[in-house]
Amino acid sequence: MLDTKVKVSDNSEIVRIFKAACKSIKNRPIDIHAISHDASHYLLTPKLIAVPSNINEVSSLLAAATKTKMPVTFRSGGTSLSGQAVTDGLLIDTRSSFRKIVTKDVGQSISVEPGSTVRAVNSRLLRFGRILGPDPASEIACTIGGVIANNSSGITCGIHANSYKLFLL
Repeated sequence: MLDTKVKVSDNSEIVRIFKAACKSIKNRPIDIHAISHDASHYLLTPKLIAVPSNINEVSSLLAAATKTKMPVTFRSGGTSLSGQAVTDGLLIDTRSSFRKIVTKDVGQSISVEPGSTVRAVNSRLLRFGRILGPDPASEIACTIGGVIANNSSGITCGIHANSYKLFLL
């Protein structure tokens, strides 16, 4: 059963502030509960979910969060086992609009937006015979934003190639 007490009223001042910052603000209980959890056992429920389409909306959301003193968590793939993708504040979902991948210098460097999955990045690097250092088991779903935020590693990279020492192998 959905907890309807969590819902922030559509006509509340907080919703108006966040809707001015981002076109896609979700506050219906069904939307909130559909993506409010990650792979961990933590059960925090966000007050609002924002799905920004560009960096200007992200900036405006952060300004609105500062103004309203609303805590912010960025949501990427949701594969965290430790609760890093959950919040009882504002959840900003970067998965859909931030997936650009640009390889440079014949695969010697790469520029990646936070919504790109590790698998997508490694697929792009494959033609150059390279891979990204971290190799989390959830590479098909986990995103670069989450990999960086959580210092992801993986069974084959140990600590020599975790995301705090991010490099191409």
